[in-house]
Amino acid sequence: MNLVLKKNRRNISSLILLLVITGCGFYSFTGSIPPHIKTIGIPLFMNETAEFGISENITDDITTIFIEENILKVVDESTANSILRGTIQKVSDKPYTYSGMEEVTEYRYSLVINIEWFDIINDKTLLSKKYSGWGTYDLSADISSDGIDNDGDGKIDEEDPDEMGDPRELASKVALEKIADDIINDILSTW
Repeated sequence: MNLVLKKNRRNISSLILLLVITGCGFYSFTGSIPPHIKTIGIPLFMNETAEFGISENITDDITTIFIEENILKVVDESTANSILRGTIQKVSDKPYTYSGMEEVTEYRYSLVINIEWFDIINDKTLLSKKYSGWGTYDLSADISSDGIDNDGDGKIDEEDPDEMGDPRELASKVALEKIADDIINDILSTW
């Protein structure tokens, strides 16, 4: 009787192991995107703010991030299976930190974008959501020598080749990267 029980336990254990291995073996991120969608078009984002030139910058940055992530092939919207439309709704700069003398030492740049991901083949919206992101900056500091990891990549100053230029522009880039990460995560989990 004891031998039969051991054999059954071993068979059950083997079956469970097989199910776990095969279940994990077929998992992929791209599997959550509808299978007929292989391409995405990203037209110029609309701008509802007073910020000049932001539409072009954000559209270019989002497009670059999609190309780098290589989840869907970025193509002209006339040949795309899906379209990612964006509307820049709000840009704000507000005091973030103060010195002991109550002077602003750091500002918080915030960005709000409304996104719609549309399935052209099935003529339906797959994702419609408002996203926000932020980054901080200091007007008086040189970001290439301030001793701070301004873009959150784990590198500072001379170790980080992209930590230079206008502090507000870097804060804008950080905010946009947060939004782009959230958009990509939502696209990967829509199905």
